[in-house]
Amino acid sequence: MAIIATLSGLFWKNLYKNDTVSITAQMMGQDLISLIICVPILLLSLYLVYKDSLRGYLLWMGTIFYFLYSYVSMSFLASYNQLFLVYVAIFSISLYTFVYGLMSLDVKAIKNSFASGTIIKIAGIFTIFMAAMLAFMWLSMIIESLITGLAPASLENYTTMGIQALDLGVLVPAAMIAGIMLLKGKAWGYALMSILIVKISLLGTAILSMIYFMIQNGVNVVWGQAMFFVIATIGGIVIALGFYNKIKGSLKDFDPLNNIDLS
Repeated sequence: MAIIATLSGLFWKNLYKNDTVSITAQMMGQDLISLIICVPILLLSLYLVYKDSLRGYLLWMGTIFYFLYSYVSMSFLASYNQLFLVYVAIFSISLYTFVYGLMSLDVKAIKNSFASGTIIKIAGIFTIFMAAMLAFMWLSMIIESLITGLAPASLENYTTMGIQALDLGVLVPAAMIAGIMLLKGKAWGYALMSILIVKISLLGTAILSMIYFMIQNGVNVVWGQAMFFVIATIGGIVIALGFYNKIKGSLKDFDPLNNIDLS
Protein backbone atom coordinates (compact mmCIF):
# COMPACT_ATOMS: atom_id res chain seq x y z
CA MET A 1 0.00 0.00 0.00
CA ALA A 2 2.90 2.37 0.66
CA ILE A 3 4.14 1.72 -2.87
CA ILE A 4 0.68 2.53 -4.23
CA ALA A 5 0.43 5.70 -2.12
CA THR A 6 3.90 7.00 -2.97
CA LEU A 7 3.75 6.25 -6.70
CA SER A 8 0.35 7.92 -6.84
CA GLY A 9 1.66 10.97 -5.01
CA LEU A 10 4.59 11.30 -7.40
CA PHE A 11 2.87 10.53 -10.72
CA TRP A 12 -0.90 10.96 -10.31
CA LYS A 13 -1.48 14.44 -11.66
CA ASN A 14 -3.68 16.63 -9.47
CA LEU A 15 -3.88 14.08 -6.63
CA TYR A 16 -2.80 16.86 -4.29
CA LYS A 17 -4.76 19.56 -6.13
CA ASN A 18 -6.55 20.69 -2.96
CA ASP A 19 -3.31 21.23 -1.05
CA THR A 20 -1.09 24.30 -1.18
CA VAL A 21 2.06 24.43 -3.29
CA SER A 22 4.20 24.17 -0.15
CA ILE A 23 2.37 21.17 1.33
CA THR A 24 2.22 19.44 -2.06
CA ALA A 25 5.98 19.82 -2.43
CA GLN A 26 6.51 18.43 1.06
CA MET A 27 4.25 15.43 0.48
CA MET A 28 5.94 14.62 -2.83
CA GLY A 29 9.35 14.90 -1.18
CA GLN A 30 8.24 12.45 1.48
CA ASP A 31 6.68 10.16 -1.14
CA LEU A 32 10.04 9.93 -2.93
CA ILE A 33 12.00 8.94 0.19
CA SER A 34 9.31 6.53 1.36
CA LEU A 35 9.38 4.82 -2.03
CA ILE A 36 13.11 4.59 -2.75
CA ILE A 37 14.49 4.26 0.79
CA CYS A 38 11.89 3.35 3.41
CA VAL A 39 10.03 0.59 1.55
CA PRO A 40 13.32 -1.17 0.63
CA ILE A 41 14.53 -0.86 4.25
CA LEU A 42 11.24 -2.34 5.44
CA LEU A 43 11.68 -5.31 3.11
CA LEU A 44 15.36 -5.68 4.05
CA SER A 45 14.54 -5.64 7.76
CA LEU A 46 11.93 -8.37 7.27
CA TYR A 47 14.51 -10.48 5.49
CA LEU A 48 16.94 -9.92 8.37
CA VAL A 49 14.24 -10.91 10.87
CA TYR A 50 13.79 -14.12 8.88
CA LYS A 51 17.53 -14.67 9.39
CA ASP A 52 17.11 -14.23 13.19
CA SER A 53 18.80 -10.85 13.22
CA LEU A 54 18.10 -8.71 16.29
CA ARG A 55 19.35 -5.69 14.36
CA GLY A 56 16.83 -6.51 11.67
CA TYR A 57 14.00 -6.72 14.19
CA LEU A 58 14.82 -3.32 15.71
CA LEU A 59 15.33 -1.81 12.26
CA TRP A 60 11.91 -3.16 11.28
CA MET A 61 10.35 -1.54 14.36
CA GLY A 62 11.98 1.81 13.58
CA THR A 63 10.75 1.70 10.00
CA ILE A 64 7.22 0.82 11.11
CA PHE A 65 7.38 3.85 13.43
CA TYR A 66 8.33 6.00 10.43
CA PHE A 67 5.31 4.79 8.43
CA LEU A 68 3.05 5.27 11.46
CA TYR A 69 4.15 8.89 11.90
CA SER A 70 4.04 9.64 8.17
CA TYR A 71 0.56 8.26 7.55
CA VAL A 72 -0.94 9.70 10.71
CA SER A 73 -0.02 13.06 9.20
CA MET A 74 -1.35 12.09 5.76
CA SER A 75 -4.61 10.78 7.23
CA PHE A 76 -5.34 13.86 9.32
CA LEU A 77 -3.56 16.70 7.55
CA ALA A 78 -3.59 16.11 3.80
CA SER A 79 -6.63 17.48 2.02
CA TYR A 80 -9.10 14.74 1.19
CA ASN A 81 -8.27 12.86 -2.01
CA GLN A 82 -8.87 9.50 -3.71
CA LEU A 83 -6.25 7.72 -1.55
CA PHE A 84 -7.73 8.66 1.83
CA LEU A 85 -8.62 5.06 2.70
CA VAL A 86 -5.13 3.91 1.69
CA TYR A 87 -3.60 6.47 4.07
CA VAL A 88 -5.90 5.33 6.88
CA ALA A 89 -5.12 1.66 6.20
CA ILE A 90 -1.35 2.23 6.33
CA PHE A 91 -1.78 4.30 9.49
CA SER A 92 -3.92 1.63 11.16
CA ILE A 93 -1.72 -1.32 10.17
CA SER A 94 1.39 0.55 11.27
CA LEU A 95 -0.19 1.52 14.60
CA TYR A 96 -1.23 -1.98 15.65
CA THR A 97 1.95 -3.55 14.27
CA PHE A 98 4.01 -1.06 16.25
CA VAL A 99 2.03 -1.68 19.45
CA TYR A 100 2.43 -5.43 18.95
CA GLY A 101 6.14 -4.97 18.38
CA LEU A 102 6.55 -2.94 21.58
CA MET A 103 4.61 -5.51 23.59
CA SER A 104 6.80 -8.29 22.25
CA LEU A 105 10.16 -6.71 23.08
CA ASP A 106 12.44 -8.53 25.52
CA VAL A 107 14.14 -5.34 26.68
CA LYS A 108 16.58 -7.06 29.04
CA ALA A 109 17.83 -9.28 26.23
CA ILE A 110 18.14 -6.24 23.97
CA LYS A 111 20.23 -4.38 26.55
CA ASN A 112 22.45 -7.43 27.08
CA SER A 113 23.03 -7.65 23.33
CA PHE A 114 24.80 -4.27 23.28
CA ALA A 115 28.55 -3.99 23.57
CA SER A 116 29.77 -1.07 25.67
CA GLY A 117 30.94 2.12 23.99
CA THR A 118 30.75 5.90 24.09
CA ILE A 119 28.23 5.88 21.22
CA ILE A 120 25.57 4.84 23.75
CA LYS A 121 25.94 8.07 25.75
CA ILE A 122 26.35 10.12 22.58
CA ALA A 123 23.04 8.75 21.27
CA GLY A 124 21.26 9.66 24.50
CA ILE A 125 22.69 13.19 24.69
CA PHE A 126 22.14 13.87 20.98
CA THR A 127 18.52 12.74 21.09
CA ILE A 128 17.68 14.79 24.19
CA PHE A 129 19.37 17.88 22.75
CA MET A 130 17.64 17.60 19.37
CA ALA A 131 14.28 17.00 21.03
CA ALA A 132 14.75 20.13 23.14
CA MET A 133 15.73 22.16 20.07
CA LEU A 134 12.73 20.89 18.11
CA ALA A 135 10.41 21.78 20.98
CA PHE A 136 11.98 25.25 21.24
CA MET A 137 11.61 25.81 17.48
CA TRP A 138 7.92 24.92 17.39
CA LEU A 139 7.02 26.55 20.72
CA SER A 140 8.71 29.83 19.80
CA MET A 141 6.64 29.97 16.62
CA ILE A 142 3.41 29.14 18.46
CA ILE A 143 4.05 31.52 21.37
CA GLU A 144 4.85 34.34 18.95
CA SER A 145 1.51 33.68 17.27
CA LEU A 146 -0.30 33.77 20.60
CA ILE A 147 1.36 37.07 21.53
CA THR A 148 0.77 38.82 18.20
CA GLY A 149 -2.65 37.29 17.55
CA LEU A 150 -1.54 36.38 14.03
CA ALA A 151 -1.61 32.86 12.63
CA PRO A 152 1.82 31.33 11.94
CA ALA A 153 2.85 31.68 8.30
CA SER A 154 3.34 27.91 8.04
CA LEU A 155 -0.36 27.38 8.80
CA GLU A 156 -1.23 28.77 5.34
CA ASN A 157 -4.93 27.99 4.70
CA TYR A 158 -5.08 24.93 6.96
CA THR A 159 -7.04 24.78 10.20
CA THR A 160 -4.43 23.47 12.64
CA MET A 161 -0.74 22.65 13.04
CA GLY A 162 -0.79 18.88 12.95
CA ILE A 163 2.93 18.22 12.53
CA GLN A 164 3.75 20.47 15.45
CA ALA A 165 1.10 18.65 17.52
CA LEU A 166 2.61 15.27 16.64
CA ASP A 167 6.14 16.45 17.39
CA LEU A 168 5.32 18.19 20.68
CA GLY A 169 2.86 15.54 21.83
CA VAL A 170 4.60 12.35 20.68
CA LEU A 171 8.08 12.69 19.20
CA VAL A 172 9.65 15.13 21.68
CA PRO A 173 8.47 13.24 24.81
CA ALA A 174 9.48 9.90 23.28
CA ALA A 175 12.95 11.21 22.46
CA MET A 176 13.36 12.70 25.93
CA ILE A 177 12.23 9.50 27.65
CA ALA A 178 14.41 7.28 25.47
CA GLY A 179 17.46 9.50 25.91
CA ILE A 180 17.13 9.81 29.69
CA MET A 181 16.49 6.09 30.17
CA LEU A 182 19.46 5.24 27.94
CA LEU A 183 21.80 7.52 29.91
CA LYS A 184 20.58 5.86 33.11
CA GLY A 185 21.35 2.44 31.66
CA LYS A 186 17.74 1.27 31.70
CA ALA A 187 16.83 -1.65 29.47
CA TRP A 188 13.91 0.22 27.91
CA GLY A 189 16.30 3.02 26.99
CA TYR A 190 18.28 0.68 24.74
CA ALA A 191 15.12 -0.70 23.14
CA LEU A 192 13.43 2.64 22.56
CA MET A 193 16.58 4.33 21.27
CA SER A 194 17.14 1.49 18.77
CA ILE A 195 13.70 2.20 17.33
CA LEU A 196 13.70 5.97 17.63
CA ILE A 197 17.09 6.61 16.02
CA VAL A 198 15.94 4.77 12.88
CA LYS A 199 12.74 6.78 12.73
CA ILE A 200 14.66 10.05 13.22
CA SER A 201 17.09 9.17 10.43
CA LEU A 202 14.38 8.18 7.96
CA LEU A 203 12.10 11.11 8.74
CA GLY A 204 15.04 13.51 8.60
CA THR A 205 15.97 12.22 5.16
CA ALA A 206 12.35 12.70 4.06
CA ILE A 207 12.38 16.27 5.41
CA LEU A 208 15.54 17.08 3.43
CA SER A 209 13.74 15.77 0.34
CA MET A 210 10.76 17.98 1.23
CA ILE A 211 13.04 21.01 1.43
CA TYR A 212 14.49 20.20 -1.99
CA PHE A 213 11.02 19.90 -3.54
CA MET A 214 9.97 23.16 -1.89
CA ILE A 215 12.96 25.00 -3.36
CA GLN A 216 12.27 23.51 -6.79
CA ASN A 217 8.69 24.78 -6.60
CA GLY A 218 9.66 28.29 -5.54
CA VAL A 219 8.48 27.96 -1.95
CA ASN A 220 10.23 30.14 0.61
CA VAL A 221 12.26 28.02 3.04
CA VAL A 222 13.08 29.03 6.60
CA TRP A 223 16.79 28.34 6.48
CA GLY A 224 17.21 28.17 10.25
CA GLN A 225 14.72 25.30 10.38
CA ALA A 226 16.29 23.71 7.31
CA MET A 227 19.76 23.73 8.91
CA PHE A 228 18.34 22.18 12.07
CA PHE A 229 16.93 19.28 10.08
CA VAL A 230 20.17 18.88 8.11
CA ILE A 231 22.15 18.57 11.36
CA ALA A 232 19.56 16.29 12.96
CA THR A 233 19.46 14.02 9.92
CA ILE A 234 23.20 13.69 9.38
CA GLY A 235 23.81 13.29 13.10
CA GLY A 236 21.00 10.76 13.37
CA ILE A 237 22.31 8.62 10.52
CA VAL A 238 25.88 8.62 11.83
CA ILE A 239 24.77 7.78 15.37
CA ALA A 240 22.34 5.13 14.14
CA LEU A 241 25.15 3.35 12.28
CA GLY A 242 27.41 3.46 15.33
CA PHE A 243 24.59 2.46 17.68
CA TYR A 244 23.53 -0.53 15.59
CA ASN A 245 27.15 -1.60 15.26
CA LYS A 246 27.11 -2.25 19.02
CA ILE A 247 24.30 -4.81 18.75
CA LYS A 248 25.80 -8.27 18.99
CA GLY A 249 22.79 -10.40 19.87
CA SER A 250 20.44 -12.53 17.81
CA LEU A 251 16.71 -13.18 17.82
CA LYS A 252 17.64 -16.68 18.91
CA ASP A 253 18.51 -15.15 22.29
CA PHE A 254 14.83 -14.43 22.87
CA ASP A 255 11.51 -15.16 21.24
CA PRO A 256 9.61 -11.87 20.82
CA LEU A 257 6.37 -13.69 20.03
CA ASN A 258 6.36 -15.35 23.45
CA ASN A 259 6.62 -12.10 25.42
CA ILE A 260 2.96 -11.18 24.90
CA ASP A 261 0.12 -12.18 27.17
CA LEU A 262 -3.16 -11.12 25.58
CA SER A 263 -5.33 -13.01 28.06
